[in-house]
Amino acid sequence: MTGAGRRRLRQRLLIVFLIAMTIPYARQLVSSPTVGQDFRAFFAAATVVAHHGDPYDWPSLARVEDQLYDAPRQLAPGDPAFYEFLAYPEGPWLAFALVPLTGLPWQAADAIYTSLLLLVLVGASFTVFALLGWRPPRAWLGAACAALSAVGFINLFMGQVSVIVFGAFIVAWYLAGRGHGWWAGLALALIWLKPNIGLPLPLVIVLLEPAMARRVIGGFIGASAVAFGGATLVLGSGLMEWPLQIPRMWQAVQGLQPDIAAVESFFYPGLHGWPKMAALLLTMGAAAGYAAWALRRAPDPLTRGLTLLLVWLAALPFVQSYDMILLLPVVAVLLGPRLEGWADPLVEITIWAFLILPLCYFLGLRFGYFNGFTAIPVALLLLAWHRQRVTRAPAHVTAAVAA
Repeated sequence: MTGAGRRRLRQRLLIVFLIAMTIPYARQLVSSPTVGQDFRAFFAAATVVAHHGDPYDWPSLARVEDQLYDAPRQLAPGDPAFYEFLAYPEGPWLAFALVPLTGLPWQAADAIYTSLLLLVLVGASFTVFALLGWRPPRAWLGAACAALSAVGFINLFMGQVSVIVFGAFIVAWYLAGRGHGWWAGLALALIWLKPNIGLPLPLVIVLLEPAMARRVIGGFIGASAVAFGGATLVLGSGLMEWPLQIPRMWQAVQGLQPDIAAVESFFYPGLHGWPKMAALLLTMGAAAGYAAWALRRAPDPLTRGLTLLLVWLAALPFVQSYDMILLLPVVAVLLGPRLEGWADPLVEITIWAFLILPLCYFLGLRFGYFNGFTAIPVALLLLAWHRQRVTRAPAHVTAAVAA
């Protein structure tokens, strides 16, 4: 069998593996007591808003979560179905948007919400591949693989808003690439639903489509001003509680981390006291230095924009496995529109790692303090990107992009 034939065989095995994974996925969705865990916090926050309350007030939110999920079934701590308190760190607009669903049982609302997430995930994934020159049949196949991957499934299972931020990013990229910079900026306003992963995206779009820089930033600023003005009218000074949610949640977590996918999970949970913070600051400083060096060396806008995105997500202290859906364009570029990147063993290993390792946390596995398994494929992706897009000869990269 030729080398090309062996690669096609491994690609087909990957598809067979993903199809087979639909069986345990379906079982989890039907039987797991933690299905929709994050959505339930969003739904409770929307219920608080519907009652004219503050979704960032932890006592109010905890009371509503208990009334919705534990009290009706008389669940107590220790019961596998007991819903532990989960804070609401997302932007208030998500809670506002979910208010119309609060008249439904949370299960029905979750089914509607998850169906919409699946549509966004598949549509945005297809658009990523189409933007990068993949033929439609292969782009649809890639979108299906993204939806069936471990990262895609965890997004749908948890009901995470990362898919919406991913969709906004891809829509903005599509619009900016077609000269609609203002509309791209408007779409980017959705990043405020989850700013810890979304904040660099306007700059990423500017790097990807430099000719649209002013229009993108102008549209983004205008849409953000309207969004924050409306939220202030509704929440008043309560809006100021929102920026404190992620630091409060991060400080509340001691020991094992909640599925952290950034490189900090390799060391952060195993340290204590000042070495813990020093190591984190050192890592972030090294990431900033590497990003500055890589952006100067990058030979084309595509490499510059996606390098910034990759380094941000690899070094940010509080990103989780479902947030890695934003890295799909990086994976797609390394694969190439004719899957020529599959010839690189590191790229193939990275893809398989993204398909499998995020499920290790989901299944409760750990090694000592380490349970951030998605950090492994993220680190491999960073290494593969560094080798293939940052350090290789600029002429080689430029020729590949032109092709």
